[in-house]
Amino acid sequence: MLALVTGATGFVGANVVEALNRAGWQVRALHRRSSSLAALQGLAYQPVLGDVTDAGSLLPAMAGCDAVFHVAGVTADYWDQNVERLHAVNVQGTRNVVEAALATSVPRLVHTSSQAALGFTEDDRPIDETHRYNLPPETYPYGYSKHLAELEIQRAVGLGLHAVIVNPTVVLGPRDATLTNSQIIIEVQRGRVPLVPPGGINVVDAIDLARGHLLALQNGRPGERYLLAGHNISNLDLTRRIAAALAVRPPSGNIPRALIRPVGALLDGANRLSPRRLPLSGDVIRFGSRFIYAANSKAVEELGFTVTPLETTIQRAVSWLQAEGAIL
Repeated sequence: MLALVTGATGFVGANVVEALNRAGWQVRALHRRSSSLAALQGLAYQPVLGDVTDAGSLLPAMAGCDAVFHVAGVTADYWDQNVERLHAVNVQGTRNVVEAALATSVPRLVHTSSQAALGFTEDDRPIDETHRYNLPPETYPYGYSKHLAELEIQRAVGLGLHAVIVNPTVVLGPRDATLTNSQIIIEVQRGRVPLVPPGGINVVDAIDLARGHLLALQNGRPGERYLLAGHNISNLDLTRRIAAALAVRPPSGNIPRALIRPVGALLDGANRLSPRRLPLSGDVIRFGSRFIYAANSKAVEELGFTVTPLETTIQRAVSWLQAEGAIL
Protein backbone atom coordinates (compact mmCIF):
# COMPACT_ATOMS: atom_id res chain seq x y z
CA MET A 1 0.00 0.00 0.00
CA LEU A 2 1.22 3.49 -0.90
CA ALA A 3 0.53 6.73 0.97
CA LEU A 4 1.41 10.32 0.21
CA VAL A 5 2.19 12.52 3.21
CA THR A 6 2.14 16.28 2.66
CA GLY A 7 4.10 18.21 5.24
CA ALA A 8 6.18 15.07 5.79
CA THR A 9 9.24 17.05 6.90
CA GLY A 10 7.38 18.66 9.81
CA PHE A 11 6.97 17.47 13.39
CA VAL A 12 3.60 15.75 12.96
CA GLY A 13 4.22 14.67 9.37
CA ALA A 14 7.47 12.89 10.21
CA ASN A 15 5.78 10.97 13.00
CA VAL A 16 3.01 9.97 10.57
CA VAL A 17 5.70 8.69 8.17
CA GLU A 18 7.20 6.63 11.00
CA ALA A 19 3.78 5.19 11.91
CA LEU A 20 3.24 4.25 8.27
CA ASN A 21 6.67 2.58 8.17
CA ARG A 22 5.76 0.53 11.22
CA ALA A 23 2.43 -0.46 9.63
CA GLY A 24 4.14 -1.69 6.47
CA TRP A 25 3.11 1.12 4.10
CA GLN A 26 5.27 2.57 1.37
CA VAL A 27 5.49 6.34 1.73
CA ARG A 28 5.89 9.27 -0.62
CA ALA A 29 7.06 12.32 1.33
CA LEU A 30 6.06 15.58 -0.33
CA HIS A 31 8.49 18.40 0.37
CA ARG A 32 9.76 21.64 -1.09
CA ARG A 33 13.25 21.90 -2.52
CA SER A 34 14.23 24.11 0.43
CA SER A 35 12.84 21.79 3.12
CA SER A 36 15.11 20.28 5.74
CA LEU A 37 14.77 16.49 5.91
CA ALA A 38 16.12 16.30 9.47
CA ALA A 39 12.82 15.19 11.00
CA LEU A 40 12.72 12.18 8.66
CA GLN A 41 16.11 10.83 9.73
CA GLY A 42 16.15 7.03 9.83
CA LEU A 43 12.82 6.59 8.06
CA ALA A 44 11.98 4.87 4.77
CA TYR A 45 10.31 7.10 2.19
CA GLN A 46 10.38 8.24 -1.42
CA PRO A 47 11.09 11.98 -1.56
CA VAL A 48 8.77 13.85 -3.92
CA LEU A 49 9.33 17.52 -4.72
CA GLY A 50 6.16 19.56 -4.56
CA ASP A 51 4.19 22.15 -2.67
CA VAL A 52 0.53 22.28 -1.66
CA THR A 53 0.40 25.81 -3.06
CA ASP A 54 1.48 24.41 -6.47
CA ALA A 55 -1.57 22.48 -7.66
CA GLY A 56 0.29 21.02 -10.63
CA SER A 57 2.84 19.29 -8.40
CA LEU A 58 0.17 17.35 -6.51
CA LEU A 59 -1.28 15.28 -9.36
CA PRO A 60 1.85 13.20 -10.08
CA ALA A 61 2.56 12.96 -6.34
CA MET A 62 -0.85 11.35 -5.72
CA ALA A 63 -0.93 9.12 -8.78
CA GLY A 64 -1.39 5.51 -7.71
CA CYS A 65 -1.71 6.29 -4.01
CA ASP A 66 -4.04 4.31 -1.75
CA ALA A 67 -4.22 7.14 0.77
CA VAL A 68 -3.22 10.75 1.32
CA PHE A 69 -2.35 12.25 4.69
CA HIS A 70 -2.62 16.02 4.31
CA VAL A 71 -0.47 17.25 7.19
CA ALA A 72 1.13 20.31 5.55
CA GLY A 73 0.24 23.69 6.96
CA VAL A 74 1.49 26.90 8.48
CA THR A 75 1.38 26.54 12.25
CA ALA A 76 0.46 29.11 14.87
CA ASP A 77 3.01 31.88 15.25
CA TYR A 78 2.03 34.45 17.84
CA TRP A 79 4.80 36.81 16.75
CA ASP A 80 4.13 36.92 13.01
CA GLN A 81 0.63 35.90 11.95
CA ASN A 82 0.99 36.42 8.21
CA VAL A 83 -2.64 36.26 7.16
CA GLU A 84 -1.90 35.99 3.45
CA ARG A 85 0.47 33.06 3.95
CA LEU A 86 -1.92 31.34 6.34
CA HIS A 87 -4.65 31.52 3.71
CA ALA A 88 -2.37 30.50 0.83
CA VAL A 89 -1.08 27.37 2.57
CA ASN A 90 -3.79 26.33 5.01
CA VAL A 91 -6.87 27.19 2.95
CA GLN A 92 -5.90 27.33 -0.74
CA GLY A 93 -3.35 24.57 -0.15
CA THR A 94 -6.05 22.31 1.27
CA ARG A 95 -8.31 23.17 -1.67
CA ASN A 96 -5.50 22.14 -4.03
CA VAL A 97 -4.96 18.87 -2.18
CA VAL A 98 -8.61 17.78 -2.19
CA GLU A 99 -9.07 18.74 -5.84
CA ALA A 100 -6.00 16.66 -6.75
CA ALA A 101 -7.33 13.78 -4.64
CA LEU A 102 -10.65 13.93 -6.48
CA ALA A 103 -8.92 14.15 -9.85
CA THR A 104 -6.69 11.13 -9.14
CA SER A 105 -9.45 9.10 -7.43
CA VAL A 106 -7.54 8.66 -4.18
CA PRO A 107 -9.58 6.20 -2.10
CA ARG A 108 -9.12 7.93 1.26
CA LEU A 109 -7.70 11.13 2.71
CA VAL A 110 -6.95 12.18 6.29
CA HIS A 111 -6.72 15.92 6.90
CA THR A 112 -4.68 17.18 9.84
CA SER A 113 -6.56 20.15 11.25
CA SER A 114 -6.13 21.51 14.77
CA GLN A 115 -7.99 21.97 18.01
CA ALA A 116 -7.74 25.66 17.09
CA ALA A 117 -10.29 25.12 14.30
CA LEU A 118 -12.95 24.57 16.99
CA GLY A 119 -12.45 27.91 18.72
CA PHE A 120 -12.50 28.21 22.51
CA THR A 121 -14.83 27.67 25.43
CA GLU A 122 -15.09 30.46 27.97
CA ASP A 123 -14.31 28.30 31.00
CA ASP A 124 -12.38 25.14 31.80
CA ARG A 125 -14.83 22.70 30.20
CA PRO A 126 -13.15 20.47 27.60
CA ILE A 127 -14.13 21.30 24.03
CA ASP A 128 -15.51 18.57 21.78
CA GLU A 129 -16.10 18.06 18.06
CA THR A 130 -19.52 19.73 18.12
CA HIS A 131 -18.09 23.12 19.08
CA ARG A 132 -18.24 25.75 16.35
CA TYR A 133 -15.44 28.18 15.65
CA ASN A 134 -16.33 31.32 17.62
CA LEU A 135 -13.53 33.90 17.28
CA PRO A 136 -13.29 36.86 14.87
CA PRO A 137 -10.79 36.19 12.05
CA GLU A 138 -8.52 39.03 13.13
CA THR A 139 -8.36 37.76 16.72
CA TYR A 140 -6.92 34.36 15.83
CA PRO A 141 -5.91 34.17 12.15
CA TYR A 142 -4.35 30.72 12.53
CA GLY A 143 -7.46 29.14 14.03
CA TYR A 144 -9.65 30.82 11.44
CA SER A 145 -7.48 29.48 8.60
CA LYS A 146 -7.80 25.94 9.98
CA HIS A 147 -11.56 26.41 10.26
CA LEU A 148 -11.73 27.47 6.60
CA ALA A 149 -9.54 24.51 5.62
CA GLU A 150 -12.04 22.17 7.24
CA LEU A 151 -14.78 23.73 5.12
CA GLU A 152 -12.73 22.78 2.04
CA ILE A 153 -12.65 19.18 3.29
CA GLN A 154 -16.41 19.18 3.84
CA ARG A 155 -16.95 20.55 0.34
CA ALA A 156 -14.85 17.74 -1.12
CA VAL A 157 -16.73 15.13 0.93
CA GLY A 158 -19.90 16.46 -0.68
CA LEU A 159 -18.29 15.77 -4.05
CA GLY A 160 -17.55 12.16 -3.12
CA LEU A 161 -14.13 12.23 -1.46
CA HIS A 162 -13.73 9.88 1.50
CA ALA A 163 -12.01 12.37 3.81
CA VAL A 164 -11.67 12.38 7.58
CA ILE A 165 -10.52 15.28 9.78
CA VAL A 166 -8.29 14.89 12.83
CA ASN A 167 -7.77 17.71 15.32
CA PRO A 168 -4.54 17.45 17.33
CA THR A 169 -4.04 19.41 20.54
CA VAL A 170 -0.58 20.48 21.78
CA VAL A 171 1.95 17.86 20.64
CA LEU A 172 5.06 16.74 22.52
CA GLY A 173 7.52 14.07 21.52
CA PRO A 174 10.32 13.11 19.13
CA ARG A 175 11.10 14.48 15.65
CA ASP A 176 10.39 18.11 16.55
CA ALA A 177 13.31 19.20 14.38
CA THR A 178 12.49 22.92 14.58
CA LEU A 179 12.15 22.64 18.39
CA THR A 180 8.96 24.71 18.22
CA ASN A 181 6.75 22.54 20.45
CA SER A 182 9.76 21.48 22.52
CA GLN A 183 10.57 25.07 23.44
CA ILE A 184 8.70 24.81 26.73
CA ILE A 185 10.97 21.93 27.77
CA ILE A 186 14.07 23.85 26.72
CA GLU A 187 13.01 26.99 28.60
CA VAL A 188 12.21 25.04 31.78
CA GLN A 189 15.60 23.30 31.56
CA ARG A 190 17.31 26.69 31.27
CA GLY A 191 15.40 28.08 34.26
CA ARG A 192 13.62 30.74 32.22
CA VAL A 193 10.06 29.96 33.39
CA PRO A 194 9.73 31.34 36.92
CA LEU A 195 5.99 31.95 36.50
CA VAL A 196 3.44 30.61 34.01
CA PRO A 197 0.06 31.89 32.77
CA PRO A 198 -2.84 30.62 34.90
CA GLY A 199 -4.54 28.53 32.21
CA GLY A 200 -4.19 25.03 30.86
CA ILE A 201 -3.83 22.97 27.69
CA ASN A 202 -4.32 19.47 26.38
CA VAL A 203 -1.13 17.57 25.57
CA VAL A 204 -1.01 14.65 23.14
CA ASP A 205 1.94 12.34 22.54
CA ALA A 206 3.39 12.68 19.03
CA ILE A 207 3.45 8.90 18.60
CA ASP A 208 -0.17 8.54 19.77
CA LEU A 209 -1.13 11.30 17.36
CA ALA A 210 0.57 9.58 14.43
CA ARG A 211 -1.15 6.29 15.23
CA GLY A 212 -4.41 8.22 15.47
CA HIS A 213 -3.98 9.33 11.86
CA LEU A 214 -3.83 5.69 10.74
CA LEU A 215 -6.83 4.82 12.91
CA ALA A 216 -8.74 7.68 11.30
CA LEU A 217 -7.86 6.32 7.87
CA GLN A 218 -9.08 2.86 8.84
CA ASN A 219 -12.07 3.61 11.06
CA GLY A 220 -13.03 7.26 10.57
CA ARG A 221 -16.33 8.24 9.02
CA PRO A 222 -16.11 10.58 5.99
CA GLY A 223 -16.77 14.20 6.86
CA GLU A 224 -16.33 13.63 10.59
CA ARG A 225 -13.74 15.31 12.77
CA TYR A 226 -11.93 13.60 15.64
CA LEU A 227 -10.08 15.35 18.45
CA LEU A 228 -6.84 13.44 18.95
CA ALA A 229 -6.40 14.70 22.49
CA GLY A 230 -4.36 13.41 25.38
CA HIS A 231 -4.22 14.93 28.86
CA ASN A 232 -5.90 18.11 30.13
CA ILE A 233 -3.43 19.80 32.45
CA SER A 234 -2.78 23.25 33.88
CA ASN A 235 0.27 25.12 32.63
CA LEU A 236 1.72 25.08 36.14
CA ASP A 237 1.27 21.33 36.61
CA LEU A 238 2.72 20.62 33.16
CA THR A 239 5.82 22.74 33.67
CA ARG A 240 6.38 21.28 37.13
CA ARG A 241 6.22 17.76 35.69
CA ILE A 242 8.68 18.77 32.99
CA ALA A 243 10.98 20.20 35.66
CA ALA A 244 10.75 16.93 37.60
CA ALA A 245 11.73 14.93 34.49
CA LEU A 246 14.68 17.28 33.98
CA ALA A 247 15.62 17.39 37.69
CA VAL A 248 15.64 21.21 37.67
CA ARG A 249 13.93 23.91 39.70
CA PRO A 250 10.19 24.12 38.82
CA PRO A 251 8.22 27.32 38.23
CA SER A 252 7.12 28.84 41.51
CA GLY A 253 3.54 29.68 40.52
CA ASN A 254 1.13 31.43 38.20
CA ILE A 255 1.19 34.97 36.87
CA PRO A 256 -1.69 36.68 38.70
CA ARG A 257 -4.76 36.94 36.45
CA ALA A 258 -5.03 40.65 37.19
CA LEU A 259 -1.66 41.14 35.49
CA ILE A 260 -2.42 39.22 32.29
CA ARG A 261 -3.88 42.18 30.38
CA PRO A 262 -1.23 44.78 31.33
CA VAL A 263 1.65 42.31 30.87
CA GLY A 264 0.23 41.32 27.47
CA ALA A 265 0.00 44.94 26.41
CA LEU A 266 3.55 45.60 27.62
CA LEU A 267 4.85 42.65 25.60
CA ASP A 268 2.93 43.83 22.52
CA GLY A 269 4.68 47.18 22.73
CA ALA A 270 8.09 45.66 23.41
CA ASN A 271 7.80 43.33 20.42
CA ARG A 272 6.81 46.20 18.14
CA LEU A 273 9.90 48.17 19.19
CA SER A 274 12.40 45.33 19.41
CA PRO A 275 14.64 44.72 16.37
CA ARG A 276 14.53 40.97 17.10
CA ARG A 277 11.96 38.49 18.32
CA LEU A 278 11.52 38.47 22.10
CA PRO A 279 11.03 35.22 24.06
CA LEU A 280 7.35 36.05 24.71
CA SER A 281 4.51 37.84 22.95
CA GLY A 282 1.31 39.34 24.31
CA ASP A 283 -0.79 36.63 22.66
CA VAL A 284 1.22 33.88 24.34
CA ILE A 285 0.32 35.34 27.72
CA ARG A 286 -3.32 35.99 26.79
CA PHE A 287 -3.96 32.58 25.23
CA GLY A 288 -1.98 30.95 28.02
CA SER A 289 -4.45 32.29 30.56
CA ARG A 290 -7.27 30.25 28.95
CA PHE A 291 -8.12 26.67 29.77
CA ILE A 292 -7.84 25.12 26.30
CA TYR A 293 -8.96 21.63 27.24
CA ALA A 294 -10.28 18.94 24.92
CA ALA A 295 -12.31 15.71 25.07
CA ASN A 296 -11.13 12.62 23.20
CA SER A 297 -14.10 10.33 23.86
CA LYS A 298 -15.24 10.30 20.21
CA ALA A 299 -11.77 9.29 18.97
CA VAL A 300 -11.48 6.64 21.68
CA GLU A 301 -14.91 5.14 20.99
CA GLU A 302 -15.01 5.36 17.19
CA LEU A 303 -11.35 5.06 16.19
CA GLY A 304 -9.87 3.00 19.01
CA PHE A 305 -7.52 5.87 19.93
CA THR A 306 -5.33 5.29 22.99
CA VAL A 307 -3.35 7.69 25.17
CA THR A 308 0.16 7.28 26.59
CA PRO A 309 0.71 8.31 30.25
CA LEU A 310 1.83 11.94 30.39
CA GLU A 311 5.01 11.13 32.33
CA THR A 312 6.05 8.76 29.52
CA THR A 313 5.37 11.42 26.89
CA ILE A 314 7.42 14.03 28.76
CA GLN A 315 10.30 11.63 29.36
CA ARG A 316 10.30 10.53 25.72
CA ALA A 317 10.43 14.15 24.57
CA VAL A 318 13.21 14.94 27.05
CA SER A 319 15.24 11.89 25.97
CA TRP A 320 14.92 12.83 22.31
CA LEU A 321 16.03 16.42 23.00
CA GLN A 322 19.01 15.15 24.97
CA ALA A 323 19.97 12.76 22.17
CA GLU A 324 19.76 15.66 19.70
CA GLY A 325 21.93 17.86 21.93
CA ALA A 326 19.18 20.44 22.34
CA ILE A 327 19.29 20.17 26.14
CA LEU A 328 21.78 18.77 28.65
